[in-house]
Amino acid sequence: MGLERREKEGVLLVIACAFMHGAHPILGKYGVSLVQPLFFASLTNLIAAAGLILIILWKSESPLLLVKKGYFPSLFLIGFFGTMLSNICFFYGVRLTSGINSAILLQVEPIYALIIGYLLLKEKITVPQIVCTLLIMAGTLLVIYQGSSRLNWGDILILLTPLCYQIGHFFSKSLLNKQEISPLFLAAGRTFYGGVMLFILNQLTGVSEFAILAQSDVLGIFVFYGLVVYALSYLTFYAAIKRINLSKASAIISVYPAISIILARIILKEIPDLYQLGGFLIIMAGIFYLANLKSEPLQSP
Repeated sequence: MGLERREKEGVLLVIACAFMHGAHPILGKYGVSLVQPLFFASLTNLIAAAGLILIILWKSESPLLLVKKGYFPSLFLIGFFGTMLSNICFFYGVRLTSGINSAILLQVEPIYALIIGYLLLKEKITVPQIVCTLLIMAGTLLVIYQGSSRLNWGDILILLTPLCYQIGHFFSKSLLNKQEISPLFLAAGRTFYGGVMLFILNQLTGVSEFAILAQSDVLGIFVFYGLVVYALSYLTFYAAIKRINLSKASAIISVYPAISIILARIILKEIPDLYQLGGFLIIMAGIFYLANLKSEPLQSP
């Protein structure tokens, strides 16, 4: 596959992922208004894992690769950081702040991606990337403080969420370099191991809200969140970072708050204020410019 075609495919995959990911903060906030965060997180991840494992079986491939000794440690760490810890931070954070704030604050992810990409994945950082990152930081601070010095604990938890994502992505990128591991297996492993860990935590806390799933509309939210917001979006994202730099992919996917803001108005009846809109526009300016930069490996000395 030519490098130019590979780059275009990676960008298209991330854009598709961004549309699906737009529902993440809004439906997530709505979901945890119905049930406890651990219950919602564990069940939606297990639904995602079940869907992905069914695809593996449909393709006549063996799901036993998920428990193969050589891959288990990395898949477990991806599930631990990328799913369990990120879900705990996100779902408890989104209960304490607005859906719009959650969507915008998650945009700090390119900053984490840039640092991890440079230090651990040997991806090159250029001056334009640094300028774009500073723009993203400025927009994020505008949303957080909104003209005051007050910090919301929900905002802090949301800011920690993409850090967990990026640590998980580091292990994901390393596994994707192995010929035997595909984005499908990676997404299945992440949701399966993360979902199991969350379910164990949920059981230890004594939370059992299965009765609410008898309501068809609530069950529909769980299934949509698991199969689309998690399974399909993870699948497309992993397919993308197999083609382009992690930092670039993370920057492009950050356009999803535009979709989240529309959904917040429809589902949560939230209307963005001037600080949120201003921060969003500043962040988008940085992200759109960053998305047009080519992926480059770090030059060897």
